[in-house]
Amino acid sequence: MLIDVHAHLDFPQFDADRDAVVERANAEDVIIINSGLGTTGIRKTLELAEKYDNVYATLGSTPTEFDLKELDASIELIRQNREKILGIGEVGLDYYWVKDEEKRKQEAVNFRRFIELSKELRLPLVIHSRDAEEDLLRILKENNVKALLHCFGGDAKQAASAAAEGHLISIPANIQNSKQKQSVAKAVPLESLVLETDAPYLSPVSKTRNEPVNVKQTAKKIAEIKGIDYASVEAATTANAKRFFNLAFR
Repeated sequence: MLIDVHAHLDFPQFDADRDAVVERANAEDVIIINSGLGTTGIRKTLELAEKYDNVYATLGSTPTEFDLKELDASIELIRQNREKILGIGEVGLDYYWVKDEEKRKQEAVNFRRFIELSKELRLPLVIHSRDAEEDLLRILKENNVKALLHCFGGDAKQAASAAAEGHLISIPANIQNSKQKQSVAKAVPLESLVLETDAPYLSPVSKTRNEPVNVKQTAKKIAEIKGIDYASVEAATTANAKRFFNLAFR
């Protein structure tokens, strides 16, 4: 069994064949954790988790959301559905799209709200960080929070340091073609790695839609990079994800 810890099957790219995508994952014994963003994504993700036996939910908000009414509504929906979800996220910081310093400060304020929410609800955090790794890791340390760092964008040294501090590093399917992701996977010990697709994005094949079944390719690539067998990667990354999300199945 493999676990795709981060996908977006609620996105419109899957509207035409969502059932088939989920079934392809199920046929290969892949569990999917879908990340619902904002009120619309939260509702759709809850519906998917209800519909499919192999789909679970985390709920959050994109860091680039600055509408306070929308943020308040998203947080309230998360509270209302606490028993139906595995974690809070993705949430975090994004300096790639947000260049304005005042907006970056507001991102940090919003991020801290979700950190407090995770403590209140006793749910783990799934983190989005783009070009903001230093600030994000500092905020997590200040709040004494260990998180899952989705699609970690920092360098291998940062990733190894984050892992040493107790964070999980999530490796996406584009590791096939990304030297940065390959170097991160090499630097981080297996006990700190999990797998994701970020589907429909970050496909192992450029310019094609990604889907959860592709975590198998990621596991194979990590095994190759580390010079170990595939079964070891499968067992470790699955155990890591189950422990982090407190998953009890199998």
